[in-house]
This record gives sequence, structure tokens and C-alpha cells, in this order.
Amino acid sequence: MQHFEMGEPEKLSLLSEKTLPCTANAPLIKYCPSMDLVAIGSTDNQVLIYRLNGQRVYGASPRPGSAVRAESICWKPNGQLLAIAWSDGWVRLVGADSSKIVHQFCVGDDIDGITCIGWASNFTSSKAILKDGEGPKSWDEIFGQDDDFSDKKSGLDLPRDLSLIDIEVSMPKLSILGASGNSSEEVFSSKSSLDPLFKPFDPKDNDAVHVMVVGTREGGIHLSIYDSFVIGSFKSPVMIGDQPSYLIHHASHPEASTHTLLMKATGPASALYFVPMDLRFVSSSSGYLSLLASRSTTLQNLLRYIRQVQVLMLEEWKTTQDLPSKFLRNINETLEEDGNRNIVQALYHSVATGHTFPAVKEWLVDELAERGHKRWDKAVATGLENIRCLVHENLLPALDRCSVILSRFSGIARFQGSNDGAGFTSQQISQIMDTVACLHLVASKILMQVVDELELFTAFSAWLRYEIDRLASDSSNSSNEDANDKEASIDHGKVLLYLQTVMLSSPLAAYFVEPRNKMFSDFVDPARIDGSLFSLLDKEIQKHEKGLPCKETLLQLDSLCAHLTEQASAIFHQIAESEKRNVLFGEPYDLGTVEDEISLDMRVESLGNNRFNVSIALIPSGTTSTIQVVLVGLVIKNGVSNVASVSTASIKLGGGQIKDIKLADAFTMLILWASTGTTHLLSVPYQHGNPASVFIYQPREANSKIAKPLVIEDQLIIAKFTKYTISGSKAFESMKLEIREQSSDSGKEDTRRIVVLGEDKSHYKVFKMPDAEKKVKAKGVVEDIFML
Repeated sequence: MQHFEMGEPEKLSLLSEKTLPCTANAPLIKYCPSMDLVAIGSTDNQVLIYRLNGQRVYGASPRPGSAVRAESICWKPNGQLLAIAWSDGWVRLVGADSSKIVHQFCVGDDIDGITCIGWASNFTSSKAILKDGEGPKSWDEIFGQDDDFSDKKSGLDLPRDLSLIDIEVSMPKLSILGASGNSSEEVFSSKSSLDPLFKPFDPKDNDAVHVMVVGTREGGIHLSIYDSFVIGSFKSPVMIGDQPSYLIHHASHPEASTHTLLMKATGPASALYFVPMDLRFVSSSSGYLSLLASRSTTLQNLLRYIRQVQVLMLEEWKTTQDLPSKFLRNINETLEEDGNRNIVQALYHSVATGHTFPAVKEWLVDELAERGHKRWDKAVATGLENIRCLVHENLLPALDRCSVILSRFSGIARFQGSNDGAGFTSQQISQIMDTVACLHLVASKILMQVVDELELFTAFSAWLRYEIDRLASDSSNSSNEDANDKEASIDHGKVLLYLQTVMLSSPLAAYFVEPRNKMFSDFVDPARIDGSLFSLLDKEIQKHEKGLPCKETLLQLDSLCAHLTEQASAIFHQIAESEKRNVLFGEPYDLGTVEDEISLDMRVESLGNNRFNVSIALIPSGTTSTIQVVLVGLVIKNGVSNVASVSTASIKLGGGQIKDIKLADAFTMLILWASTGTTHLLSVPYQHGNPASVFIYQPREANSKIAKPLVIEDQLIIAKFTKYTISGSKAFESMKLEIREQSSDSGKEDTRRIVVLGEDKSHYKVFKMPDAEKKVKAKGVVEDIFML
């Protein structure tokens, strides 16, 4: 029997309040961990982002008429991205300041819905290596000390640090792309969304990896790292008969490679299970996991970017061909009927002799005329110029970046060897680099040919305009000086060359072919290529330039892009499979039954020496005022967790109703508790071994009977546990609580926040938590004793 003296309640500082334009979906409220942004999902399937001043940053929503629902949202640990999980199984990542999709992936086919999404940061093994090592941790520290570069003073891992040298910052940024009708690639159309997508790898990020866990209604667990690098999907680790349990909550600790899951069986009042998930690829990583994962993600984005450039180039090429083809089609038919000749021969005759066939004159003056010539000139000149820009400003720089990333992969593969479990070999990387070199060669050839064609077409267009004006003028009038000057400025040699080599059959046509639903290997078997693909391509291009028969598939930009994507996908799959084999699920632990619309929370705390405490707070089935806390002791050795102990305790908060529970820290839980028409924010100590805690823990075996809860009367609860007041007015009754903890990047500034959603679900308030220095720690504090 104990009691505490809480003192007068402290009024929390109100930072913001907002009346929403629509009703909020209570489970979909998340506070950005690094910025003062609140993400709220609405009942009309929008996800809205607001600043503290109430200003709306943006809104994300499904396409009009779609039945897709937003089912879960989660911020990236650094606050740069927001993950939105939709009911069709797609997870879309949007930036903190733009609703454009940065990444997206599907967690599986025929998904009935997503039940939970968690995003956490874990330290890799390289963090521990650097933590235990002595000496400087970077080249800047070495060169900033003195001229003594002895082994004792330079405690760096040379291969590791060489791999982390930042080369990409010296490369020009990629240029934005125009729209092509593909909404998923709109991210490339603005600088604000493009630059973060291809930001250089920060060596500071090499000590941690971001892990995303997504649970589906069918019980699947989907894992991805570094935004969108997919590890794979796993079947439900808990099966009740033939029915899988599904994920409803996730928690982890940066120092633990084990993530903790809460799985719920199907049904309105069903059993809840605690399951540890060991990510051994994090604990046993060689120090290159972060580099590989982040660069693999960037390479995936580069491939998307290259594919989009190729699509835009094809569209521009079609533009240069469609309109001239329409103009030439009719005149060619007429000329063939009259004298078995085509327009190229007829125009060649006009340039060489000055004489124009009557049918050609009629076509130039009556059908083409000045307006048609302007359209022709604009279509071809603009299209070729756009292709030149796409190659020079977009395709070649993207290929250069691919080469840099692949060179890093090659270095890692050669240094580590084939048995290290990286998931790929140096030979595979060499083959991809060979394909990149092929694309580089084709892009360079296209660029040179486009420049040549632009020059030839400019001469042809000038002559064509002169010819139209000359034929349209009155033949009785003598030639004036202006006409003579125009003709003198025309390079007739280039006009003739254009007619001979470009007009009806451009050399560029071999590089631009409509995409076909076939693999590159359907046309060219890479296994039968004698030597490198680059050497073969070079020979085929030389044949093409000489007008000889060649393997046209090798020259096609689309087929080479498809081949590069196919090769890279194989590498990504092998890396993912290597990591997937190192994911282990522990034995499930039965926590008892809970209702569907339950309020629960879970928190992982480090005790040092690879020991961790997992605290789980929940409301058991059949009650609205009882809180049960389960403490699970985990010991992690070589990346594998073992449950060392399980203890549990419960209290009954009088006759009131618990609306929400949050474990604010390792010592205190915050509870929204309604009694006699008023909602109170309770601060209840729960830590095991803390004399101030009202929870009396007892060891518990799975499926054992839960001890009778300790009952606390309403008046005593209000008097002793109401540490903070939040309502400010009786009109605001709260029903949902969200806590933003202290940001690790905030320095000394206290950034802890509480978001409280009103009972009407259309009004929320944001409060600042008390300064950490002024907060009285619950650990080991006994204030007064009272009779329970």
C-alpha cells in the first residue's frame, strides 16, 4: 500500500488548435518527428498535412471515383517522408512538403487491406565497431590534428572509408523532366521532388538503416529498407487453426536488431500475441548494408528516370515523324501514279536544276503553303532539339550516376568476395556496367546524329520556304535582289544530303522503336555473345552506319533500357533474398483477448548488454476501465532474441472509461480517461521496480490466468494522477492521443508534443510537454503514501 502526492496539475502550453474541414479518422493521426507538421487521415480518404499555425501544406487522396481507402500512415524516423498505406496494397511515400509520390511499392497481390505500418531506424554493426574503436572517426579529424599519420592515430577502416567517399556531390544535378501522362513519374517534373530523390549518400547514415514493416489483412508481413528497397513478404507467424493473425502494432529500439510485433487473431474479441522478429541482416551486416541499400534505392530511381527519359525521347521522335509523314504521303502517291518517282527524287530534281514538276508545285503552293511549312518546321526542329536536350541534360548524366553507383558495388563485391553474403558477384556488376556502357554509346550516337540532322534540316527548311515563296509569286515578275540573296544563303549541298539520307529514312529510326512486350533475351541471347555486349553493339552500329544489315534490336534504346532493368532487377532480387534469409520470427506469446477497436501501445527500452525491456499496455476484452501491462525481457545474442522473462500487472481505473493509452517514456504512461462526462489526462507511473508505480508485477506464463486488477476509486484517480490539464474549456472533450517524443536532431530545444483529437473528430489541439529538465523522473521517486 502506497500513495503519492502529485501536486497541483500543470497546464500544458497550447501551441496550436485547428478545426478540420472534414471528420478525422482517429487512428490516422501522426506527428512528424523532426518538424512541426501533423498528418491526419480523414473519413473521406484524404490525408492532410498541417503546420502548427493551421496552414494546410497539402492533401493526398486516391483518384476520383476510386474505392481505395487510406488505412495507415507513418512518418520516416527523420521526418523527411510520409508513408501512406492504401487498401489496395500500395504504399506511397510522399515528401514532407509535397504530395508528389517519391516512392511506391505494392505489398502483394489481391490484398484486402493494410492493418499496420511501422517505420524505424536501427544501428548496424558498423555503429558498434566505430563506437568501440579508438582514434578519429573521419578523414577530416585526421587531417585536422597534425602531421602524424601513424597507425595508432588513424583508426579508420580504409576499404570502408574509401567506399564512403562522396563522389556524387561533384556531379551535376539531374534536370527535371516534362510530363508524359504517367502520374507515378510526376516526381521527376519538379526540382523540389527530384533533388531529394537523388541526394548523395551521407556517410553519417552508414551507421543506421531505416526499416519499414507493413502488415496486411491476410496476415502477411512486408519488409523494406531505405524507403523502397523491398526485402520481401512473409506469411503470418501466428496461425490459429487455418486462420492467420494480422499485425496491429509494431515497435523497436535503435540499438536492437529485433523488432516487436503485436498480432491479433481474426474476430471481434480475439487473442493478442506478442512476436519478436529478428532482423539478423542488421546485426550481422558487414558495414556496407546502409550503403548497398541506399544506393540500390537510388539505382532503382535512376532506372525509373532513364525509362522516363526514353519514353519522352520516343514521344519527341514520333512528333518529328508524324506530321511530315502526313504531308508526304499524298504527294508520294500522286508522283508514283504520274511517273514512278517519289518526293525525294522530285525535290532533288528541283534543287539540282531549278525546275519543279507540276504536281510538286501544286503540292507546295496549294497543300503545304506557308502555314504547312511552319508546322513542319516547328514539329521537326522542336522535336530534334528536345531529343538533343533529353540526351545531353538527362540521359547521359543519369548513366554517369549509374556508373558511379555500380563502381561502388563492384568494389564491395571484389573486396568482400563471393562468400560474404552480399547477394551479387563482381561478374554480375560487370555485366550491368557493360549494358550501361552500351546505353552510353547509343546515347552518344543519337546525340551526334541529332546535331547533324538539325543542321541538315535547317538548310532544307530554308530552301523549302524559298521554293514555296518563289513558286507562289507571279512568274511574270522578274527576280528581285531579295530572292537572289535568300537563294545565295542556302547551302544546297546540305539540302541534297538531307534529301538523300534523312527525309524518308533517318538513321535515327533504328534507335527509336515502339516498346514491345518481349524481353531482350527474346531477340539477343546474352549467353551466346562472344565477348562483351559493348563490343558487339559497336560492330552492329558500324554496320548500320555503312548501310549493311545488322541486329537492329541491339541498337534500340527501348530494348537496351529493358535489358538494363532486367539485369538490375535480378541483382536487387538476389540482395533481397540474401537479407530475407536472415529474418527470423520468434515463438508467439499469448497476451489474452482484446476487442477490435482497442487502445494499446508498446515500447522497447534498452537495459544495456544486449538486454531490452518490452512494455505492452492494453485493455483486456470485456472491460473499458482496466489497463494490463505486460513486461517482456529480451536478451539478444548474435542477432537472435530469447524471451528471458514475462511479468504482468493490471489496475482498474474506477468506473470511468479509458479512451486512449500512450507509453510516454520508460517510466510513465499517459491515459485519456473519461469519468462523469469529463475527460482527464492521467499520468500513471508503470515502471517495474519503481516504488511509485501502482502496478504490482507478477511472473506470468503464456495462457495463464491474469491476476485480479487493483481497483482505484475515481476521486483518488483524479486527485493523484491528473498531472496535466489539456482541455482549456469544457466544450473540448478529447478521445485520441498522439505523442511526438524528443527529436534526436533538435539539440537542446525540447520538441516533445501532444496532439489531442476532440470527441467530434473535427477539432484537434497541439500542446508542448514540460521541459525535460523540469520534469520529475518517476524512476525511484516515492513521494507520499496513501491507503489503497
